[in-house]
Amino acid sequence: MRSVEDSRMTLGEHFEELRIRLFRAALALLLGMGLCLAIGRYLLQAVQWPLAVATADQPLRLRTITVTEAFMTYLRVCLLAGAVLASPYMLHQMWQFIAAGLYEREQKAVRKYLLPSVTLFVTGVVFFMVVVAPLVIRFFVTFGYSSYPAPPAWGVHWYSQHILRVAPTTAPAATQAAQAGLEPMLRVGEYISFVTTLGLVFGVAFQTPLVVLFLARSGLVSVQSMRSSRRYVLLVILILSAILTPADVGSMIALAVPMYLLYEIGLLAAGRTKRDET
Repeated sequence: MRSVEDSRMTLGEHFEELRIRLFRAALALLLGMGLCLAIGRYLLQAVQWPLAVATADQPLRLRTITVTEAFMTYLRVCLLAGAVLASPYMLHQMWQFIAAGLYEREQKAVRKYLLPSVTLFVTGVVFFMVVVAPLVIRFFVTFGYSSYPAPPAWGVHWYSQHILRVAPTTAPAATQAAQAGLEPMLRVGEYISFVTTLGLVFGVAFQTPLVVLFLARSGLVSVQSMRSSRRYVLLVILILSAILTPADVGSMIALAVPMYLLYEIGLLAAGRTKRDET
């Protein structure tokens, strides 16, 4: 077994090691993106699934308003999917660099949390795409339909005919009714950013049990203290949910409820771990 003196590296050797690890991670990312480019059509269909569910009664098509928007959005989706595909190898490379400076006990702790962390992140993203995203999109689309009335008709015809000298026109009642509300025109780039950003938020939020378990096992906060602070934790979760999600109650609750349940799961796991250690 190598001694501590033998395992020490110079600053230049650390930078060289980091350069190699980053190069390998970047190469894995490019390979993952290349594979995703071949199935980009199916990835775009998966990303548009929440929109299709939310607007099943009045289907909407995504639109572009710039020449390069469709192409750049396609590349962005493939890049994100490639990063997810290559993430195990990329994390392994980063872990190999970081592990050199950790004790064996710390390495075991990190390895123990790594797989549950990835699993919870993926679970959070899937939960958002399948459950939350259709509800949120449905709320915003129908809000434009239902909350914005047609332009007012008070004195419009008289003013336009006698003051502006505009030739009178008569619109059928069906046409006037169709003018009520806003017609959504969703940009593909903004839609993809909306879905991926909130998916990332839910993935990170689902790390709550691991955060609770880490705080308890490290001794920073006792399990009893976290149990007695439930009301304050719930308040913080509600505030974070209101900040991180769009301004509607449905999406806020959709994030707050799983976060609090995961907090309770973390407390149960931390309490069981504490009993096993004693």
